[in-house]
Amino acid sequence: MLKTYLINLDTSEDRLHVMNGRIRSVGLSFQRISGIVGADLLLDELIDVDTVTYEKWHGKALNPGEVGCYLSHITAMKEFLTSDAEFGLILEDDANFPEDFQSLIRSVMENARSWDVVKLSSFHSGTPVNVLALEAGYHLAIPLSRLNNSNSILYNRVAAERLVRKLLPMRLPFDHAVERSWLYGLRFRSINPIPCDADTGMESEIGYSHQLKFPFYRRLPCFLFRIRTELMRVCFGFYEVFKILASRRRP
Repeated sequence: MLKTYLINLDTSEDRLHVMNGRIRSVGLSFQRISGIVGADLLLDELIDVDTVTYEKWHGKALNPGEVGCYLSHITAMKEFLTSDAEFGLILEDDANFPEDFQSLIRSVMENARSWDVVKLSSFHSGTPVNVLALEAGYHLAIPLSRLNNSNSILYNRVAAERLVRKLLPMRLPFDHAVERSWLYGLRFRSINPIPCDADTGMESEIGYSHQLKFPFYRRLPCFLFRIRTELMRVCFGFYEVFKILASRRRP
């Protein structure tokens, strides 16, 4: 059983209206999750945010919008875990879907033994290695580089339970943190080709700003962190690929 959750700010009724049409056009229903407004939070008092590490690893000042987004995803996962659903599809209110989205999701769920988290949208290719053929020319893939974006992510219960525990306190933007699957012991997958657009023409409400970026000399720890992260991603990705290939060769 699948349950779909839509993160939407209380003030964004127009986006809710658009998403209601988009989600229902692919044959799904959804439960709305009231998005958390980061600007309303007292960030200095939040135990769920590690500001020092965030600035060191991300090379930017803490963005209240990112905090709201992050905590909203945690809230959505917790809501999923209160249900009896086997799978939870968590959407942001700028997501969009191909016409064959429902059949794709069905195909992914039919192969549930092959994944824990599936990212359905991405800013980057993710350098995918296909590991399983799905319907309509799609493949379940292991990404060897970053994807980023979090407007459409599918979870099983094991992943949601683990991430709710492991992702706090916040030390990175959500789309960066959830991809570090080697830390959580989860099978993180993407779909190749990426089915859901990262840029759907709706302006982000997070409030990205280049003014938050630190000068070069203050970003050196960030560069080192990203190099280490990408090396870990590649090593763990190849490990998973080789493990799958080895299992297929066993009699």
